[in-house]
Amino acid sequence: MGRLTDHDFEVVCRDLFGEILGVPLELFPRGRDRGIDLRHTAADGTTTVVQCKHWLRGTQATLTNRLVKDELRKVVALKPDRYLIATSVGLTVDGKEKIRDAFTPYVRTTGDLYGLDDIVAELRNRPELVRRHFRLWLSSTAVLQTVLNQEKYLRSSWLAKRIPRAAETFVPHEGFERARAILDVQRVCVISGIPGVGKTTVALMLAAWLMGDGYEVHEISQDAEEITTLWREGTPQLFLYDDFLGRTTLESQLNKNEDARLIDIIRAIREAPDKALVMTTRDYIREHALLKHERLGSPDVSEATSVVHLTDLGLGVRGRILYNHVHRARLPAERKHPFADPAVWQPIVQHRNFSPRLIEETLRLAPVREQDVAAAVLKNLDDPRRVWERIVENDLTDEAVHLLEVLFTFRTVAADTLQESWTWYRRAMDVEADARTFRRALQVLDGTMIAVDEHGVSFHNPSIADYLRFHLGDGRARMRELLGALVDPVQIRSLTEAAGLPDGAGILAQLRAEADRTADAVVETAEFVEWSPSPGEESEASHLQWVLEVAELLDSAPLASYVAKEAGIGPWHGEHVEHLVSLVRAVDHSRLIPQEDAERLAEEVAQGIRLDLAERLEADDWYGAIGLHQELEEIPLGSLGGSLLDSLVECALREVHRIAGQDRSGIDSGQVYVLDQLLEFLFEQGYEGGTGDGADEADEDIAAVQELMEQLSAPPSTRRFVPREETAAPGPYTDELRDRQLVAELMKGLTDPDVTPGE
Repeated sequence: MGRLTDHDFEVVCRDLFGEILGVPLELFPRGRDRGIDLRHTAADGTTTVVQCKHWLRGTQATLTNRLVKDELRKVVALKPDRYLIATSVGLTVDGKEKIRDAFTPYVRTTGDLYGLDDIVAELRNRPELVRRHFRLWLSSTAVLQTVLNQEKYLRSSWLAKRIPRAAETFVPHEGFERARAILDVQRVCVISGIPGVGKTTVALMLAAWLMGDGYEVHEISQDAEEITTLWREGTPQLFLYDDFLGRTTLESQLNKNEDARLIDIIRAIREAPDKALVMTTRDYIREHALLKHERLGSPDVSEATSVVHLTDLGLGVRGRILYNHVHRARLPAERKHPFADPAVWQPIVQHRNFSPRLIEETLRLAPVREQDVAAAVLKNLDDPRRVWERIVENDLTDEAVHLLEVLFTFRTVAADTLQESWTWYRRAMDVEADARTFRRALQVLDGTMIAVDEHGVSFHNPSIADYLRFHLGDGRARMRELLGALVDPVQIRSLTEAAGLPDGAGILAQLRAEADRTADAVVETAEFVEWSPSPGEESEASHLQWVLEVAELLDSAPLASYVAKEAGIGPWHGEHVEHLVSLVRAVDHSRLIPQEDAERLAEEVAQGIRLDLAERLEADDWYGAIGLHQELEEIPLGSLGGSLLDSLVECALREVHRIAGQDRSGIDSGQVYVLDQLLEFLFEQGYEGGTGDGADEADEDIAAVQELMEQLSAPPSTRRFVPREETAAPGPYTDELRDRQLVAELMKGLTDPDVTPGE
């Protein structure tokens, strides 16, 4: 019950007592209820009233006194045929008898008085009702034990802290229900939305939901490859990948073919009986990623994407979010009281920039910074940068600000690496840079603006990094000295990626002003490129493509010349073909590289692919050969003809014949894609397939494989998750006027010393 607001408690009681009494109950907002929270009026005119009192810290004596003082006269005036009381206060036998005596004849027996223990007992007998009410379900003992039993279910200290904390202020909304429905059906859900709208909170609540089904929850902190490492057959697992495309920029792992790995993992999870994946990303980063990684636009991702819109947070939801945050805030009661005034809370919940994160951060920082907390919330909504700007520009020491500026160029970084870069930065400015000063800066920021844990040092939340991007773009950092303090390739990548964002013009102008230093930093990253057997990792070719993208961004002829020179060294033996093809296409489209250099590279790569393809055909490796053929077609003027094409057709026919004669029990739906490749190639070569008169062996084989594909592509008859029956509350809180009444009643509770729901 501790996570329920007054309204939550009333909605639960409506459904619970509707089942107990066997009749539907009307739900009324308090304030104009004449002593009625829930009511049923029978056809013969008899009325049953249920009064709900949610006082988690109230005592039995206080409850009894308030009932007699405030409710008894209303009941006498109303004269219901039956009057029941439901309360979150524990009631003893003596206490029930005292209340019954006071409310006779309207309370018939003590059995019409339901204290906390009585309500909990009734709910335990109705698990489906508990399941329908998310906050009630999350409050159940079993779920709390699951959340707290982190060794079994939670493999991350971050999650162990965040899930219970997020549950305290979470308000279910349409965006959450959409995401839950997608996860139920597809096993994979991508939650997208604007910064601060509550994407991570939705993801955390989905994690809690599946934990209630016995799922382990694993945080993915680096890249999608972690999932394959953590994967355990036969164990229900949810993988939570927050900000999978990066927090403030399109991060480097997707420059290393993580998109391909991610698609493979998504398909594997959809085939698994006991796995699920939840990912979050920001709208603008998702759109940026789609321009660069076409695979992310595939149905595997697009059909699993659920956008949390600001419009999902209607007035009632916004009001309850504000109430929950204020109610839970570590503020003296007198500093919460102003929020009860409609003139205070209405402008906040109706604000165009309403953001749960901004409210959370303002209230978190308010005890030491603001006297008028409500005014601070509104000001920060007017100017979202204000919440961090005042701290960074006015309250912090120089060494702490410099630490934040350096941290911006990293993501999560080891403390010693951060200290090394910070030291070079400070020395370049000729200011104190000893270890003691660094530790002091770290201590000032830890827990407020940065988090220091086993993964290293990172920003407390993405909004701080957003502000630092503005801070750098506005010229408030020393870009020349910062470029001279880079000790890791990720730093120049972070700066150039930030410069390429829609609001990165200020950073871009500074990088162009320091063209030589920027170019040197970009070129030096080549020293850190190592060959990997996995195409998912960076290679010389993919690195050169990134350098070319930076050259285009900075309009840097020297960087483009560097790419042309390095690309022309060849031959490119041992490189991943897909990386080479991508580089060829980038060079061909570049306005900074001469056309003759682009054509020379294209021809050299095409010739190398043809040689590799011939070797695959000699080994009768159809799938390896067709993959190379498809890559060749991506190269400008790339083609395959003559005897090499004839050999590829013969190899395809042998493969289709092998599949047609194979035992079908050994073929699963995961092979649909490769079978489709095989048939598409043969159709392009003029083969049609078929049976009957005139059909040769190849036609019959193709027809057999077509039939097999149709069988494998048929919708499955069962699925792992069964959508749960959600009985939407038909209560009256659907229009703005009634939502406003609900919020007004919630806020009034902030001034009542006896009504302290949620504690």
